[in-house]
Amino acid sequence: MAVNPILAELYKDLLRGEYLELLDSLRRRSGTSYRVNTLKTDNRPLFDSERIPWCPCGYVCSEDVGRSIEHFMGLVYVQDAASMLSPQVFSLQPGQYVLDLCAAPGGKTSHLAQLMGNKGVLVANEVDGRRAKALRFNLDRMGVLNAVVSLNDGSKLDAKMRFDRILLDAPCSNSGQLLDDNAMNNWSPAKVKKMSRLQMALVKNCERLLIPGGELVYSTCSLCPEEDEKVINYAVTRCGFQTLEIDKDIRHHPPLMGWDGVDFADDVRRCLRIYPHDNDTTGFFVAKLTK
Repeated sequence: MAVNPILAELYKDLLRGEYLELLDSLRRRSGTSYRVNTLKTDNRPLFDSERIPWCPCGYVCSEDVGRSIEHFMGLVYVQDAASMLSPQVFSLQPGQYVLDLCAAPGGKTSHLAQLMGNKGVLVANEVDGRRAKALRFNLDRMGVLNAVVSLNDGSKLDAKMRFDRILLDAPCSNSGQLLDDNAMNNWSPAKVKKMSRLQMALVKNCERLLIPGGELVYSTCSLCPEEDEKVINYAVTRCGFQTLEIDKDIRHHPPLMGWDGVDFADDVRRCLRIYPHDNDTTGFFVAKLTK
């Protein structure tokens, strides 16, 4: 386990006395988390598993679920347990128009379809054509029937319709994926700044695409403040959003209320900052907003 040294210093600054606890969590990490696909089967553990508290259809087990026949048949979707939180945060109603703005590879999109009962309209947008192929494959494998795949730049998407719910699981620097060697090798402060600019552009477009009173859920697998609280502060102070409380049974840390000499708006306090050692997951950040 080799954490990018610059990123390690950031975590030490953010966590102070808890940094060693984070490292211990990474060393003992084991098991596979998966979501049961209730579009194809009943919600029950398909392996010797423990339930994930914040996701009724989420489980964790010691088996290699990704190689199972159940995975091939679309009965389960393998994904990190923390990432199951984003779709669960919505208040979904039958017949709604829902947009997943950065949808590939389709884990959260298929989760949304599951929560929608395959009803309503679900637009799954992806800017990368190669990733869009994986998205289509996974939606087919999971039996999703209410989704259409869109190939557009999410920051410029100009749909004629307006959406009741938008999920923005934003592209990020992946600083929360400390056990992913590829993520660690490709992380840099320059990438954080680039992603932060993109995330703000995506949030700005969400303001135009969301109906008044609709819900936007913003999430990343980064714990860099520039990609998390700073973006939500921008959404609140520049785009007319306000945050909503997230009531989920998941251990988390309070968000940062300022960074790099800038104080954030009070609304930022409702965000959830989830470190790897909070629940033995990847690092994750999530906020729920309305306008």
